[in-house]
Amino acid sequence: MTFSAVRLAWRMQRWEIAVLLGGSLLLAGAAGFVAWQTSVTLTGIDACYANASGGGPLSASCGSLIEWGNVMTMLSPMLQGVTTVVPLAVGALLGAPLVSREIERRTAPIAWSLSLSRARWLALRALPLLISIAVALLTLGQASESLIRATPPGDIGFGHYAMHGPLVAMRGVAVFIIGVVVGLVLGRMLPAILVTGLVVIAMLVGLQLVRGELMRAEAVWLDAAENDFFSGVTIYDSAFTDDATGEHVSFDAAYARFPEEFGPQGSGMPPGLSQVYLTTPPERYPVFVAREIGALALVSVVAAGAGLWIVRSRRPDLV
Repeated sequence: MTFSAVRLAWRMQRWEIAVLLGGSLLLAGAAGFVAWQTSVTLTGIDACYANASGGGPLSASCGSLIEWGNVMTMLSPMLQGVTTVVPLAVGALLGAPLVSREIERRTAPIAWSLSLSRARWLALRALPLLISIAVALLTLGQASESLIRATPPGDIGFGHYAMHGPLVAMRGVAVFIIGVVVGLVLGRMLPAILVTGLVVIAMLVGLQLVRGELMRAEAVWLDAAENDFFSGVTIYDSAFTDDATGEHVSFDAAYARFPEEFGPQGSGMPPGLSQVYLTTPPERYPVFVAREIGALALVSVVAAGAGLWIVRSRRPDLV
């Protein structure tokens, strides 16, 4: 019975599974290839410049290597960007039709009448696909992380949010479960896909707003000279500190004390002061990722519980 149910679920969605999960694995392979080639190419370019004598022109092979490196550098952000979209598409397009298709075709009531447990019926359809999604997206997340680390400067921070790691898989899993529940409620495939998309967009916007508020609340003043503010760091404000006393000096106060330094001929850096930025410390980035994974896990558990309750209480003739 278990094998037959899994095989039936596969036959009903084999094209979606092959395209979406196969595409995710192909994207992971592409990210891994670009990461490998980026590392190899950068090493080769460094060797070309090290071996160049007297600042003369590089060899033709080195020129080709530089061109190939430019191609890899161009592909890297494209693959990272696609990685943020894939889990949402995979979750919605595999989750929403999973049950809604059977309800729409009126095969679900027949299965419910033959099954000893509707919850077991739902689990047999959803769990194998859920595990497959998690594995495929974990692979993609790891490959994308390798790509980010291989691409200069190689730092991972807030600018790479949802582009790598377990968060990629957790987003796909949460969207899949939400899609299954929406399909159970609506019982129509196309409306279920559309509503799932709207629900997911609302959820992601809410998470982003909460994350933005937490980042602002946890922002601290960091010395501009002692920290690397690479792409993705949000700077909320700038000011100065007095090198002698450590006193915080606002921009307006610094301008009032040293107006000439901010004029056309000035350096923009008053003497005896150091510039500081109000920003979320980069080392807090893993905490924000862990928080979102936890929030999505909670949403997934609640949605799964709601799905089990709905499938038990739904009338067989409600199509």
